[in-house]
Amino acid sequence: MSSMVGLFFGSFNPLHNGHFKIAEYLLEAGFCTKVWFVVSPQNPWKIDSSLLEEKKRLELVSTAIGNDKRMKAVDIEFSMPRPSYTYQTLRVLQENYPNMNFALIIGGDNFLNFREWRNATEILAEFPILVYPRPGISLFGRATGNVTLLDAPLADISSTEIRRKVKMGEDISEDVPSDIVDLVKHYY
Repeated sequence: MSSMVGLFFGSFNPLHNGHFKIAEYLLEAGFCTKVWFVVSPQNPWKIDSSLLEEKKRLELVSTAIGNDKRMKAVDIEFSMPRPSYTYQTLRVLQENYPNMNFALIIGGDNFLNFREWRNATEILAEFPILVYPRPGISLFGRATGNVTLLDAPLADISSTEIRRKVKMGEDISEDVPSDIVDLVKHYY
């Protein structure tokens, strides 16, 4: 199998164990040889007033990854026009890493509106898309061409819920990687 870098875009506000479970699944099942977490400074679909400053979110991702060479925290969108659009980022990554093959990792919830994304047709034509399941979302019959529907474990964790738990002083040790529990409590 040629090496495939899975690009997991997200706000990661904060990164949680659900994100990590998906990355581990993709690596262990052989869909990707590496997973890069592309920290988005601003998602065009989300205007979130509770968005932690991007460098702190990048720090959380980097700290959680630790020494795992299969994963990487990527800040490429920090220096790009905002909001960042996935296709533009994919093009820049291709220019910067011409010998790498990239796949896009997205959740089933995002895949439902994928056709509304800027340059969706080009993304579909040029990049494999790995779609992980989300609670309550059915994608039956939607896999075509470059799209692979994954049988990844369902993670019923959300960044919104983690932020709420921190505000309420509740335990988040089961929700986020152990290396970042204290940082998440401190930042949120």
